[in-house]
Amino acid sequence: MKHFLRSVVVFVFALCLFLFAAAASAEERRDGGYYTLVDESGAVITMTARELDPGDRYIAADNRLFEVVRTEGDQVLVRFVETIELPDITGELLGAQVAKAEKAGGVVGIYHTHNDESYVPTSGTESKDDGRGDVLQVGKALAAALEEQGLTVYWSDNSHIPHDGQAYVRSRRTAVELLQKDPDTLIDVHRDATPPEVYEGEVEGVPVTKVRIVVGRQNQNREANLEYAKRLKAVADKRYPGIVEGIFDAKGNYNQDLGPKTILLEFGAHTNQLDHAKQAAEFFAKVIPAAAGLTPSTQQVAQEQIGSGASRSLVWMLVIFGVVGAVFLLVTKGKIGTLAGFFRREAGLGEVDDEMDDQR
Repeated sequence: MKHFLRSVVVFVFALCLFLFAAAASAEERRDGGYYTLVDESGAVITMTARELDPGDRYIAADNRLFEVVRTEGDQVLVRFVETIELPDITGELLGAQVAKAEKAGGVVGIYHTHNDESYVPTSGTESKDDGRGDVLQVGKALAAALEEQGLTVYWSDNSHIPHDGQAYVRSRRTAVELLQKDPDTLIDVHRDATPPEVYEGEVEGVPVTKVRIVVGRQNQNREANLEYAKRLKAVADKRYPGIVEGIFDAKGNYNQDLGPKTILLEFGAHTNQLDHAKQAAEFFAKVIPAAAGLTPSTQQVAQEQIGSGASRSLVWMLVIFGVVGAVFLLVTKGKIGTLAGFFRREAGLGEVDDEMDDQR
């Protein structure tokens, strides 16, 4: 019986590791190239260094929703789906504007999975081998601007180098440490890798980099985090039109399975200037409290909108548990013993079991 239960545990554990590794392994190009998203008419929608899969989606600056069809070389063919409506936040913003600036209250966690990322026009390099990349200064600027509004901010400059497919596995420890502070929102600050014009922008006459929001669609909090991303864009569109380049709802986990209101923000690309990215962070810091429901006039509406996404995420989790339960039943009936044996061998435990059997 113990042998059987051990086999089940090993199988489920190996399966979970496989699924997590697949979800966390979203890749970015590191050959200096980038992808151009093109619609059916040949019009360029945007550019990114992020590798995309069929089914990934992109909400453009004008709220047109596109879905990835296929990738051909450096081009990603997308099809137009619909023009979406962002959450209605007009009333919330009006109240905040009349009061000039509501004092926010809450806790924010900020970290950097790719802490080596830098800006070439400023530093002469796109990446710093010591892990002290320019992007840390962007995160620090975001933290300072949030603190000015009354929030408590925990900013981590932990290093997760090298910049490879396992960086998100390493940064997960930092994210979990920040979660011990019970943050209302957890933000992973990055920069993209595209030509400079993709992210060049201006807010109130000040040069800035635009901001791209990224949601991982391979985790149980995807719906809640997507609602949060839409709220961020809705607030930003009202306060600082044009500062948001768009929202990726793309393959990957990005450690967003750790909770709702866990988001990834890209401030410009390696071809933009650091000062412009820091300026964007200062503006965007004034977007986050209202979007996250951290001001008195936005708490209830944010909870309702993001909470509805969380409810859908719960359904997603129940489906997963259902699948695991079905797997367990199949194992108990001996239907997939061979598959269980395969995972045990891959986990390196097959020989151990054989030795224990011989001893018995």
